Amino acid sequence: MNRLSLAIVAALSLCLSPARADEGMWTFNDFPGKRFKAKYGFAPDAAWLEHARLASVRLAGGCSGSFVSPDGLVMTNHHCAHSCIEQLSTAARDHVKSGFYARTPAEEQRCPEIEVNQLVTISDVTAAVTQATKGLEGKQFHDAQKAAMARLEKACQTSPKLRSDVVTLYHGGAYNLYTYRRFQDVRLVFAPEFAVAFFGGDPDNFMFPRYDLDVSFLR
Repeated sequence: MNRLSLAIVAALSLCLSPARADEGMWTFNDFPGKRFKAKYGFAPDAAWLEHARLASVRLAGGCSGSFVSPDGLVMTNHHCAHSCIEQLSTAARDHVKSGFYARTPAEEQRCPEIEVNQLVTISDVTAAVTQATKGLEGKQFHDAQKAAMARLEKACQTSPKLRSDVVTLYHGGAYNLYTYRRFQDVRLVFAPEFAVAFFGGDPDNFMFPRYDLDVSFLR
């Protein structure tokens, strides 16, 4: 384990006290501010929620991450960048086994396949989708729903730097159009050794606290 890995492990070990999370998950555009204020005496305003939304990213393919610096540093799980770490490895330098650390921006290496998406806008398109599927059932419903969602996504596809997806919420009770900014030049900055990142195996992936360094940094 290199010195940077040891330093991060030491820092994480200070945060291993038991914690209890409040129940509930909310979308950025439908946050229960009044209930939150009544219970905790604090309610994030629109600017706070926008900041949180713009700091959150998804990696095309399913993973999540967060911007953690003003110059685009992204923190995510190690397995989310594993394909990049593997693809950048060579016979002489196995980054999966030994880890990777770019000491300067010039040493950061471009990931061949990873794309980072930042959610920039959310639009409520419930009325448009429900109108297109009104009175339909079964295959007719699903075909009409799919067609309506495709039309809405295509209408918002105004630039190759943007991506739009209609998201189904509450089992079809609502539909939101998410528009993402696409970052396709993504660089690997840091990844620990696989043995450190996956210590405890998959069972520990669903435990808290975790005793490994399941992290990687991209830019």
